[in-house]
Amino acid sequence: MAAYGIDLGTTNSCVAIVGNDGEPHVINNMSGFQTTPSVVYYSDDGCVLVGDEAKQQMGVDPKRTVECIKREIGNPKYHRKIDDVEISPLAISSMILKKLVADANEVRAEEGGAPIKDVVITVPAYFGSREREITRQAGKLAGLNVLALIPEPTAAAISYGVKDLNGKTFMIYDLGGGTFDISIMRARNGVLEELANDGDHRLGGKDWDICLLDHILTCNDLPTYLEQRDTNNSGELGRMVLSAENFKKRLSNMDEVNARIMYKNRNYMTRVSREDFEEMTEDSVDSTIMLMKRAIRNSRVPLTADDIDEIILVGGSSYMPMIQNAVTKEFPKARIRRDALKPNLAIAEGAAIYAHNPGIIKGTISPCSYGLGCVHDGVNMIANIIRRGDTTGTSRSRDFITGQENQRDVLLKIYENRVYDEMAQVRVSHQLTENVLNLGKPVKRGTPVKVNFKLNSNGILEVTGECMGNEITFNVQVEGATDEEVKRAGLELGSREVL
Repeated sequence: MAAYGIDLGTTNSCVAIVGNDGEPHVINNMSGFQTTPSVVYYSDDGCVLVGDEAKQQMGVDPKRTVECIKREIGNPKYHRKIDDVEISPLAISSMILKKLVADANEVRAEEGGAPIKDVVITVPAYFGSREREITRQAGKLAGLNVLALIPEPTAAAISYGVKDLNGKTFMIYDLGGGTFDISIMRARNGVLEELANDGDHRLGGKDWDICLLDHILTCNDLPTYLEQRDTNNSGELGRMVLSAENFKKRLSNMDEVNARIMYKNRNYMTRVSREDFEEMTEDSVDSTIMLMKRAIRNSRVPLTADDIDEIILVGGSSYMPMIQNAVTKEFPKARIRRDALKPNLAIAEGAAIYAHNPGIIKGTISPCSYGLGCVHDGVNMIANIIRRGDTTGTSRSRDFITGQENQRDVLLKIYENRVYDEMAQVRVSHQLTENVLNLGKPVKRGTPVKVNFKLNSNGILEVTGECMGNEITFNVQVEGATDEEVKRAGLELGSREVL
């Protein structure tokens, strides 16, 4: 049975398959487009619109429209209701996947193809365990068998062809509509190896749109985006954001545009040059450069900027000329590539190739650190044992001691965080699980306890604790959405027609 690649993007998503010719092909949706906007609209009649029609509603009825939900995956504080229905990233993601697959199945049926079942879904390289598990749960709710989740930059690298990159150290610069990803890799003997990754799940093309809109509003002495966001004219604001996105795209090909917006039934026009636009969004570009440098510093093998042979630009927002100019200036020795591939399709195509040939990747690196709760210099801290940037398959031990006299057991609390250092604060860490190592008898304070962490080839953390011949071994089960949240999302998905 064929396996498919799915780019579940923040702003746009698509599906691809490796054809009989051995090449990846993106499957058009029912509207004839290669990508589908990752936007969901709750209509008054109980139906759910996904894609282009939903995106059009952003300028009409934004309070019933959900966009950029990928930025909220794993966010326990996300809270929104539509018609007294609690909106969850899990439910919205499953609706997007269901629409993608339904459209692709229609197209495939006309070609005599079987319905889509087995898939590889891409995720940001910096997604932690919870975000990845929720993505997997969304796929399952949509009726899919998720074979694997692979980092988006890795998928992009695959789509560019390992043979063409063989022997090179290269960087994937992935600037999408809502998120930013960096991955440093090298290709050897036809296999890809990941050296570092980084990113920002709240930095993307939409931030350029809003910055441009704020400039237009300010030039006309009108309230800014944030000042208007929660007001009753949110429908009008949605239309202005869509207009700003269009102005941004035009500035990629033109030196200046006449930016016309409508505010409270009155037209306003501002002439914006590309130079103005680049100056007002310089901080966002600088943020991407900073993350590139940080990824180099934290590579699991020593690297400098001069060691990067090529930088591949992917993601629809990388079309902006300022991106290529900034990257070229910062990395003058690297070849900057976008090639003939369309940046907004590369990730889905790479996922399809991986689904067809998973052996093309030699392990991946952990986007998070995993550690043990302990007391360090009198302060509760996390001792990171598996460090961010370690590869799957890494096994590492660390020695601790008991902290009390006559202690009969040791509570092993396992945490996850994004800190590269050996020690991390509790406030920036998330507890995954805990288990008790029974010592069998009271022991003296300072008795040695040996703890081993192993991140197996499937990315599952295995923990072993040992003290005075007593041992406990357990796998750390990743928690995504709770059973209740999954049940609620399933009911939501089943009770509405997704169009």
